[in-house]
Amino acid sequence: MLEEIAKNAWHIPILMALILVYGFLLNRVLFRPVQRVLDERRGRIREAGTLSEQSRVSLKQRFEEYEQAVLEAHRRGTHIKEAARGQAYDYRSKVLAEVKAEMDGEIRKTESELRASMAVIKRELDETTPDLVKLMATKILGREVAL
Repeated sequence: MLEEIAKNAWHIPILMALILVYGFLLNRVLFRPVQRVLDERRGRIREAGTLSEQSRVSLKQRFEEYEQAVLEAHRRGTHIKEAARGQAYDYRSKVLAEVKAEMDGEIRKTESELRASMAVIKRELDETTPDLVKLMATKILGREVAL
């Protein structure tokens, strides 16, 4: 076998040259373009990751701004509601005071009318009481009574 290798030893440099040529051609035609495509993909992936991170940060910031706006709107709504409640309470107190004053006036007027009516009735009773007493005494005693 060594003899055959020695006879065909001139093939070794040719095979080595062919391997080098094929290696060079494969590197130029296949490996470099594939490596270039892979590098481009890595670059795009990196860009997409950067864009994704920027979008995430932007969305997070916008969400925080939205939350702040919602909280501020809620605070303003609560403030408006409390102000309206205070105004309603003040209006109610004012109306109640007016109604109470009006009712107090009506009560005083009615009381004075009642006092006047009672005075008239008392005076009428005072005027008619002697006659009634005399009439009753006459009926009870069965004779005329002088008072």
